[in-house]
Amino acid sequence: MSDFLTVIENSIEFADPGYLIVLPIAGLLFLFGLATFVLLRFFRPVRTYGSSYPFLGHVKFWFFTIIVLAIVTVAAARPYLVTGARSFKRGNVDVVVIIDGSASMWVKDLGSSRLELAIREISNLYVDGILTNGDRVALFVFGTTAVRKVHLSSDAERFIEQVNRVAPPETLYGDAFPWDSDITSALEHLYQSLDNQDRFESGEEDWFPNQRSDRLVLLFTDGDYLTDNPEQILRLDIALSEFRQRGLVVYPVGIGSRTGLDLDVVLQDYKLGIDYDPLLAADLAGIHTRLENESILMFEQRTGGRSFILDSAEISSTMFLRNAIDSHRGISFQVVPSDEQQELWQIALVFAVFFLVLAVLFY
Repeated sequence: MSDFLTVIENSIEFADPGYLIVLPIAGLLFLFGLATFVLLRFFRPVRTYGSSYPFLGHVKFWFFTIIVLAIVTVAAARPYLVTGARSFKRGNVDVVVIIDGSASMWVKDLGSSRLELAIREISNLYVDGILTNGDRVALFVFGTTAVRKVHLSSDAERFIEQVNRVAPPETLYGDAFPWDSDITSALEHLYQSLDNQDRFESGEEDWFPNQRSDRLVLLFTDGDYLTDNPEQILRLDIALSEFRQRGLVVYPVGIGSRTGLDLDVVLQDYKLGIDYDPLLAADLAGIHTRLENESILMFEQRTGGRSFILDSAEISSTMFLRNAIDSHRGISFQVVPSDEQQELWQIALVFAVFFLVLAVLFY
């Protein structure tokens, strides 16, 4: 019902709304007449035989006059009906993007590196119009640790700028970040960061996280982070429990080939002794990396999301991302205005004349 009234309200506009300032004055005059009516009935003499006590008496002319004044005021403002097609409007969403920035994402088993394909798909969120004005997006990158690059914001330019900066380092000396994929720390850092921002935006000291349907997580990874560490598995379970408490659904995009490559191929883009230490080559020897479907499917089962496998540079996850994001948009009813306008002031004047005639007849 409220949506219908909103549509009606948005369908009527005024060519000269300045005249509507008289309406509050008419309202005050109506209240004055009502107060006078109450006082007259309270202080009138005791009714005697043959006396006539009409319910309204001559004060009814006052009320009719006020009604006529209000209607003429509306007519002077020249109301008109905005016609147009009825449609459903989708609400805005918060999208949290997580990029796996570990060394396994540098592998070029699909022609381009897995990381380059991830950046391409993320950029399509704006290129293909999946995200629109009012949507907010955040960016996290994880390897050995997790880093928030962009907090939830509608600043698309800053988001794309930071996405394009995600790349392998120029040198591999003294940087432990890319040599592990700590997905657990990434999930913990993500929901804690969102909580801090929500708490700040609410301004409430006793703020507590609650479930939201307009927020989702897009995870771009090769899934190469399986672990048998009981402590880390427990932390992962707790983190996913926190996700469910907040209504955070994860939609993973798995990137890579099912056969994979040896991880030490990433050293081909660097110079031995200049960009990396020979000991690093020894550490990477024999390590194989491929798309791990088990890790991807785990998020489907644990958070209620869906997944997409990008195992070829020729395919795209655009439709998957669009459907995932749109499924979290609220829907409201609206009128799409057209150029056609139907004048209503003549109808208002007819009502004004009608009430004026009644005032004269019943005076």
